[in-house]
Amino acid sequence: MCGITVAVTLAGRSRYNNTKEAAADDLGANGDGKKRKLTSGLSTRVDQQLTDLEDQLVSSLNAINHRGPDAHGTWVSSDGNVGLGSCRLAINGLGPGGDQPFSNNDGTIHAVVNGELYDHHQIREEMVKRTGYHFQGQSDSEIVVALYEYHGVSFLSRLRGEFALCIHDSKKQLLLAARDRSGIKPLLSTIHDGRLLLASEAKALLPFGWRPEWDVRSIIDHGWLTEERTIFKGLRKIRPGHYITCLSLDHISEGQYWDHDYPDKHVVETRTEEEMIEGVRARMLDAVRVRLQADVPVGIHLSGGIDSAVVAGMAKHLLDKGEVKLGSSGSHHLKCLSIAFDKGSGFDESVIAQNTADFLGVDIQKTHMHEAELAANFEEAVWFDEQPHFELGFVGKHALSRLTRDSGLKTVITGQGSDEIFGGYDVFLQDYLRIPDFGWPANDLPEPTRFEKRQEAEKATAEMFKTWTGHNGATVPPHYSSDIPAFVYAMTMPHKALSRWTSCFGSLSPQITMIENIDERIRHLMRTKWHPLHSAQYVWNKTALPNMLLTNLGDRTEMSHSVEGRVPFLDHHLMEYVNNLPPSMKVRYDPETDLLTEKWILRQASRPFITEELYARKKHPYTAPSLYPLGGPMHKLMSKLITEENIEALGFVDWSRTKDLVERAFSTQDQVALRSAFGIAQWVVLGKRFGIPKAEKTAW
Repeated sequence: MCGITVAVTLAGRSRYNNTKEAAADDLGANGDGKKRKLTSGLSTRVDQQLTDLEDQLVSSLNAINHRGPDAHGTWVSSDGNVGLGSCRLAINGLGPGGDQPFSNNDGTIHAVVNGELYDHHQIREEMVKRTGYHFQGQSDSEIVVALYEYHGVSFLSRLRGEFALCIHDSKKQLLLAARDRSGIKPLLSTIHDGRLLLASEAKALLPFGWRPEWDVRSIIDHGWLTEERTIFKGLRKIRPGHYITCLSLDHISEGQYWDHDYPDKHVVETRTEEEMIEGVRARMLDAVRVRLQADVPVGIHLSGGIDSAVVAGMAKHLLDKGEVKLGSSGSHHLKCLSIAFDKGSGFDESVIAQNTADFLGVDIQKTHMHEAELAANFEEAVWFDEQPHFELGFVGKHALSRLTRDSGLKTVITGQGSDEIFGGYDVFLQDYLRIPDFGWPANDLPEPTRFEKRQEAEKATAEMFKTWTGHNGATVPPHYSSDIPAFVYAMTMPHKALSRWTSCFGSLSPQITMIENIDERIRHLMRTKWHPLHSAQYVWNKTALPNMLLTNLGDRTEMSHSVEGRVPFLDHHLMEYVNNLPPSMKVRYDPETDLLTEKWILRQASRPFITEELYARKKHPYTAPSLYPLGGPMHKLMSKLITEENIEALGFVDWSRTKDLVERAFSTQDQVALRSAFGIAQWVVLGKRFGIPKAEKTAW
């Protein structure tokens, strides 16, 4: 686990008009940033380029030291055109042999890897036996170099885990950058001053001279939420399951090595329920088992929901059976950590989390997030997230990561991703009910009941989004409706406070942006092959999951306090199995109660490991309290941040439309106004911390 940063000077764009003169050796730096002596014979210009790039890499790593405080390392090519940097959070192979960048045996391939790779012991043995590869240490991440050297770019399909990585191959004159299948780990890219820059976080790019500007169009049409754009102009995310290559410091292209797929909706499932339940259980246990393995202690982030409880229950089961041990000490002692909100808020799940801990016989520590704590942690959490979130759950996760680190843990397992693969969100219901489940004829849902339930789901979804956003949904061209998930029409937040000049971007629709981000190959599968529930899951997994949930509530909040998060529900072996289950294994109608149960097969598979309370409990998304009193800490914070001076400094928000927002939000307890205030306040914090210039029409 680490933070990574990469700089590649593109052909013909050197700031130093570099000569071709170079040396055989490379320049490096150790953890304290002290440079090794430059190779003699380099021209003055090459010498300067090497020195400058080395200094920039060291400064870049210092900017994201929170991602890896245990060791820093860099590698710079002898011509000064390519530089790789890594700040390490030591989890496996704790000695210096695990420090990065890694290199192959002849020094022609170098790599930096952020994340955790599983089954690395077997892969290591295979590579030694097949190729005689000599590994430097015991780090899981080092297998990347051996696999790439043997398999080439196709090695990506052999990786299991959460990762973002960059490889430079001097023989092929190739730079490869890739991201895991679900986008659990971040990787950003931009071109600045003749260089291709890549990094785990935007703040790591500042030492290279990059300065952020607001991407106003992306903010308006939610490109930052639905595709590869960010809220910063020209800064892009590597897409989940994708990689980019740069050949001979020139040609940059993108490829895809993995994607979700789902069964043909017309093909009848031949497996029994029992077979499928056991299939889920076996793959879940294996996904948890590999994520318990580390050379440091591993904990569990435990909420009041079924997802994290399943993880905790299965972890305890595996430890009790002696199938796995925690850390190098071989401990069987499992520690859980949880967030507690004010008990009267309606959002506190700490009692249920305590019940689960008691049931399992494990320790649990809690961080109590009262309004004052949420307000006190708000600005720091925003800085680490680098993008807005619609409610304050990310502040709670930021504080939970602090508790985790203070408890002596570097690594935790979380329950993220379960709703995405098992169909757990209420917004999926109307897509499940859109057509019959032809793949499971034994389904007990009669057609008249399906039609009735669909109407109920449509009404409930509209009411939910009206509470959140103030509108029932967007109007889109009718011909889009046949293959587009229902939640797309209502999930985005309208921007009522934008400056009038932003109309220069034309008529922008977040819904259309999301729809048109789906390529025609997938649209064809949605129309002809996939059940609408699976289409909805696909779109969600490509948009809200990587671009918001795994960012604001995952990697950024976890790594803000040097904590690695592991996500067993997004293990690709489990995902591929669950994707190929019939829709009615995920959402199930019970004729006795006349109710629909989400994540039905997960409940059956996990029943031996959880309480009956959680087995029967309906999904409650993790969110922070949504109402705060007039004159309280949150009201004071919003009043401090949302001022005329700060709004004018943004440039794209109209003060005349914003000046009453805070008072309206707190005096009338208007939830839509409150969420709007939270979003604008986050823009203000980011603008100040990054020093972002005022957005103006002339600049677009």
